[in-house]
Amino acid sequence: DILQNAPGVAIIDNEPQIRGGSGFSFGAGSRVTVMVDEMSMLSGDAGRPSWGFLPVENIEQVEVIKGASSVLYGSSALSGVINIRTGFAKEKPQTKVTLLHGVYSNPRTDSSVYWNNSLMKSGVNFFHSRKIEDFDIVFGLSILGDDGYMGPILTAADTLEVSGSPDLEIIQADTASSKYSPFKANRYDSEYRYRANLNLRYHPKEIPGLIIGLNTNWLKGESMASLLWDNSTTGLYKPLSGGATRTKQVVGNIDPSITYLSNKGTKHVLRGRWYKLNNENDNNQSNFSVVNFGEYQIQQNFDSLGIKNLMLTAGITASHTDSKSDLFKGIDTTGINTFSNQAAYFQLDKKFFKTLNISLGVRYEKFTVNDEQEGKPVFRSGVNYQIAKATYLRASYGQGYRFPSIAEKFIQTTVGSLAIYPNDSLQSETSTSMEFGLRQGFKGGKFIGMLDVAFFRQYYSNFIEFTFGQWKTPTFIPVIDLGLGFRSVNTGDALVHGSEANFSGVLKFNKVDVGFQLGYTYTKPISLSPDFVYGEYEGNDTEISYIQTSSDTTNYILKYRIQHMARAEFTLGYKNVNFGTSFRLNSQMQNIDQVYYDLDGFGTNVNLKKWADNHIKPDFIFDSRISYTFKTRHKFSFIVNNLFNREYSLRPLKVEAPRTTVIQYVFNL
Repeated sequence: DILQNAPGVAIIDNEPQIRGGSGFSFGAGSRVTVMVDEMSMLSGDAGRPSWGFLPVENIEQVEVIKGASSVLYGSSALSGVINIRTGFAKEKPQTKVTLLHGVYSNPRTDSSVYWNNSLMKSGVNFFHSRKIEDFDIVFGLSILGDDGYMGPILTAADTLEVSGSPDLEIIQADTASSKYSPFKANRYDSEYRYRANLNLRYHPKEIPGLIIGLNTNWLKGESMASLLWDNSTTGLYKPLSGGATRTKQVVGNIDPSITYLSNKGTKHVLRGRWYKLNNENDNNQSNFSVVNFGEYQIQQNFDSLGIKNLMLTAGITASHTDSKSDLFKGIDTTGINTFSNQAAYFQLDKKFFKTLNISLGVRYEKFTVNDEQEGKPVFRSGVNYQIAKATYLRASYGQGYRFPSIAEKFIQTTVGSLAIYPNDSLQSETSTSMEFGLRQGFKGGKFIGMLDVAFFRQYYSNFIEFTFGQWKTPTFIPVIDLGLGFRSVNTGDALVHGSEANFSGVLKFNKVDVGFQLGYTYTKPISLSPDFVYGEYEGNDTEISYIQTSSDTTNYILKYRIQHMARAEFTLGYKNVNFGTSFRLNSQMQNIDQVYYDLDGFGTNVNLKKWADNHIKPDFIFDSRISYTFKTRHKFSFIVNNLFNREYSLRPLKVEAPRTTVIQYVFNL
């Protein structure tokens, strides 16, 4: 909820996109690194984040870094980084309990509502932190049960087929009458989960500057996910036949760390991670992986040598993933895959004349997937110049390098009548990113504000896209003998460029505080190789390329991109009452895979063309909230997302949530 309101950021099917750098990839591979306390939360096999695993009860700050950031953050930071920082124990113990209960409104399309009870969600979060002598202790617990908004699961007994009309169903009167059960995933897109985390830090008094840490976080849950809607009218909130997956999930990590800051300004950081992911799926699509990760980093300032304002950051990292999966069996493989990465990086930051900051960095990465090896260096540089008291100019250049994930190379599965094909010959992609920006501060009377304007340009080589075609590889599904489906392929070169403007501020008068943030991002993501052939239809020699597979090739816009994004946030506080409202505008995707419009020809009735004809306009989404704090310890909140109950879609064949109303109570002890 926080990130989707950040300027330039979109979350599509749980996949983060920053400034149009990514499209839709079926959850395999990410060009945005999601981190918690500078430790990557991307899975070792699919390379995607598990959002329910994040410790939301202990989030202190969320940082969004835009543009290629591979030098310090590694391969997946091709388009940017989302770093979530948790809080440490304070001198005074803290305890917080959060209770919430929410209700989904019925969607606008009445004909798609086949249930007769309200869909709801409930949850409780617990947080406690304290210092005990030389120890800092932070403990969190989260329990969530969510019906989702897609409606209950239908069985054969629930529907009667109308004679002569196989796509038209009469829903029996007793269908979906089961009452809300927060700990049963018996509805499409429903989930329940339990999660607990513990952070420990030890400060031995006899060794000043030394901190020994151990963090652990564990989740157990079950979910029922659907990828494609059945049709755009009566089936808008139920999946295409064969397109739903039930997953029982266990995720956990153990992160030891040692930090030492010497009296000469040298900081040593040694940290490690053991990260387990086990998804037991009901359709022979299970995946299991274990990641072992280690990093040593040193930071050194040179004040003691008489060199002022110079900082060196250097480090080495190594990770190894063991994956065993039905989902990632690839071509002629057993489903057992390994993925290893070693890297070394170096960065210098120097400040001149109190107004000029310069950064230079380099990183070398080596990847090994099974028996395939590859390595490349990447470079970055940045300049920030203060030209007046509150006026800053900046410019940056960064290279990115991303090796494809196990999932992108070896996935094989089906979604309804379509297949997802592996590509064991998939090659790495690289990028160069440039940005020029101006930040101007304002202050007058009781107003403080900041305007930031940026122009960016990112060039991709050997670009990886998830696309449709007929692939000349052995089919693994006997009933689908044409080789038709989706696959991750190298599509040539691409360019994403555009501009972004953000204006934020705070105004205080009497006892009223008013805050706002306004942002607009324009991107023009284009294919520079629209005629590049990355396959052929078997039997008729029809070439598979951007031109051949796109629904709209005007200006060669890349598929699944939102070109115009506007974000607005307003808050108002008066005594113990706080009010806030958020606004999001997303332009419609100009270009998608043409097959989505042709699906009816494959024996389905998804009706995307009919939906698109009625929804060719931007999506305007409003959220609102109001809270009241009583005696500083009690806070009551009333939160409404999608206030006007807009029915909209961010990507093809996936409708977003209708209006959701949540009542929340927070108790601080």
